[in-house]
Amino acid sequence: MSKLLTTLFALITLSFTLIASISYAVEPKLTVGTVERPPFMMKDKEGKLSGFSIELWNEIANRLDKKTQFKEFATFSEMTNATQAGQVQASIANISITSKREAIMDYSQPIYDSGLQILISKKENKISYLKIIWDSGILAFILFAIGILLVIAHILWFLERDIEDPRHDYFRDDYLGGIWDAFWWAFIVMTMGGFEKEVPHKVSSRLLAMFWITASLFFISTLTAKITTALTVSELKTSISSYKDLKGKRVGISAGPIARDFLTKNGVAIEKEYKDLATLLNDLETGKLDAVVQDAPILQYYASHAGAGKVVLAGGVFKPEKYGILFPQKSALKEKVDQILIGLYEDGTYATLLKKYFEEK
Repeated sequence: MSKLLTTLFALITLSFTLIASISYAVEPKLTVGTVERPPFMMKDKEGKLSGFSIELWNEIANRLDKKTQFKEFATFSEMTNATQAGQVQASIANISITSKREAIMDYSQPIYDSGLQILISKKENKISYLKIIWDSGILAFILFAIGILLVIAHILWFLERDIEDPRHDYFRDDYLGGIWDAFWWAFIVMTMGGFEKEVPHKVSSRLLAMFWITASLFFISTLTAKITTALTVSELKTSISSYKDLKGKRVGISAGPIARDFLTKNGVAIEKEYKDLATLLNDLETGKLDAVVQDAPILQYYASHAGAGKVVLAGGVFKPEKYGILFPQKSALKEKVDQILIGLYEDGTYATLLKKYFEEK
């Protein structure tokens, strides 16, 4: 009997040991939601995740002594809904801290200072000087000036064509040659103020020259003013330097309340909201949109990497906001993560990650 009890006790002990070891071996990983938004979350061809948010969370998980399983979502709304429902223990990407989300979920300490910015196509930013000249009436003014030059040239040639004095015989007697000489003289007078040596012989010719020098000042100053005005007006029409310039433009945004609410409040109509960031940026590059409004670091990274040479940033950052890690409401994990984040700030780990992904090289 004693032997039987001993054997039974050994079996029970072994069972508990096996159960404990199995439980330890299959300790559940933290499921963390994310969405692809370079440079916060990026994915290579093999499906490996990287980026500022991914590395930051991996550092947090290491200090929690927990393993992580990332769950990628197609859209922000899917990710936030899953977080609210508790389907993931946390979510990390470029998640803006808003009062609406805070009312139903929890945020960590801020992990990045951001805001909105505008991206435009490089083609949209180019100025067609030929179109400016055509639309502004400068071409018509130049043709008018050439016509006046021809009139002055004919009058001057007619007055000076028979001069025999070699000191003043500047214009050939034949019509074509003489008109060309007189035209060139009138052109130089208009553009440079006159010849130093070539002075007409007759008093009437000199009076005409005085008139033409005076009139030339008007022509040149008017032409300069027209060109300056045309360039200024064209710049005002084509350039986008702030969200105030977006009115009347075809503006695209990523689906979500941040950019939508801000633009609507400021009277900017939205052409289309996109669930897919790649499609949004492609439509900008192909001319379907005039501008994109999106989180500043996302656009800055795209403009300096995949979009280099095709898009440019327009204006500075507006509507400042902060990013945080999102948790289900009353998450026990939040406090631990906050403590670790503060430690990452203090020991320089956070600064190293920030420099790696956001410092211009």
